Order: sequence, then C-alpha cells, then structure tokens
Amino acid sequence: MNSSVYYSPCADYEPAKVQAALSDLMEKSGGLSWVRPGMTVAIKANLVSLLRPERAATTHPALLCALTRMLCALGAKVVVGDGPGGLFSAAYVNKIYSSSGMGEAERAGAVLNRNFTERRASFPNGKVLHEFTYTAWLDDADAIINFAKLKTHGMMGMSACVKNMFGTVPGTTKPEYHYRFPDPADFADMLIDLNEYFKPRLNLIDAVVGMEGNGPTSGVPRPIGLILASQSPYALDLTCARLIGLKTADAPTLKAAQARSLAPLSAED
Repeated sequence: MNSSVYYSPCADYEPAKVQAALSDLMEKSGGLSWVRPGMTVAIKANLVSLLRPERAATTHPALLCALTRMLCALGAKVVVGDGPGGLFSAAYVNKIYSSSGMGEAERAGAVLNRNFTERRASFPNGKVLHEFTYTAWLDDADAIINFAKLKTHGMMGMSACVKNMFGTVPGTTKPEYHYRFPDPADFADMLIDLNEYFKPRLNLIDAVVGMEGNGPTSGVPRPIGLILASQSPYALDLTCARLIGLKTADAPTLKAAQARSLAPLSAED
C-alpha cells in the first residue's frame, strides 16, 4: 500500500473553497483515478451522534457534497452512510442525517443509506477480531471511501481514519466490542482488523475544523485548515497525530499499526 500522505489547505467550509481544495487534493494524489462509470462508491462518513456540523464532531456536509459531485461526474453512484451510536434504524439514523446536514449531500447527488440490515462476517486473518457483526449496506459498494473527522478521543487518544471504521459496526452492538476488548491495545487491534477487512480504497480526513478536548463528541472545535488523503489509513493517522501534537505512545492504534508493520515509524517516513 502506498503510504504517501497528501494535503490541501482549506480555511473554512465555504463551498467554493472546499470544492477547490478537494479538487486540488485529488489531482495531486490521484485519489480518484480508480473510479469507473457505473461503480457504486460508499462514503463512510463520521456521523457519530445527533450533533450539528458546527460542533466539529461529524464529517462536514460541504466536503461530502464536493466529493459526491466529483464522483458523480466520473459516472459513479454515491451512497453516504455510517453506523452511529444508538439504534441502527430508519427512525434514529434519519435524525442523524438531519442534524448533521446530510440533506445537502443528497441534493448534491448522493443517496443516503437506508439499508439497516446487519450481517455476520468471518475474518480468520484478523489478529483479535475473527467474527463480527457489520452494517450490510457496505456489501452493495464496489469501493469504500473512508471520510473521517480529526478529533481527540478519550480512549484512543485520537479519532481519525482507523477509528472511523468502527462505524461499520451497528450502534447498539458497539458496547459488546468495548466489553470484549477492554484493554486499549486489544481495542486498537480490533479497529485495525476492521480496516484490514473492509480495505477502504481511499482515506480522507476533514481537518478544516477538528475537535480537541473531551472528544469524540464533547470537545470544542479547533481550526486546523487542512484536508488530507492517503491510500493508507495508518500513514494518514500518523500524520494527523503529528499535526495535533500526539506521539505514537499517545494513540494505541498507531502503536498497533506499527507493531503489525502497517504504518511507517514516523510521520517523516
């Protein structure tokens, strides 16, 4: 996997600035070179809770709109979704869509996921996660784009690309995984197993405004001014940790990724 990380400055979420920054990012990274007409692309956003975009807990709709337009222009069908905390049901997730501004993505050409079925996966190659329940809507996609939000996190130190894939697990099932993996090191390996199972084709970070403090939902917005991209969620997370002043020891997912030879040893690498 190519561990190069690319970034584009983006001062705020004004739509024209976002579109220009994301277009620049995709051009220099070649991030969408694999998209073909007729493909279904799932954008796995961070829609963690019933919070407005200005709270800086969720992937901002302006970015999802810009990416949707780019994918549609390439002939792809775009589906946006997540498995937020709480019931994985139409009634609850539709409230999440409303609070997080996902109607804007729908107007830009995306379809919001409304398949709330669940499936079981077998993953014998996982380090700690050999069987798990996941949100079935991802099975309908030819490729997954992981579009995460950069935030601090009470348990994992940081929530970025690797942590965002925990949203593939239905909300009411998540406590079971915290119970199964109470040790942060094991929980980190579980998150990496999810990334290795789903293998997002592209990983993106909304760091235009991040969250610091009591993340992932109760912190405060912190302007950073960047959008980042990489094929590797681990290299991208390592770069994000450097941006916000975290060491590898502060983020169990980084330690676990390096121990499994999935991440470079430093952001400079």
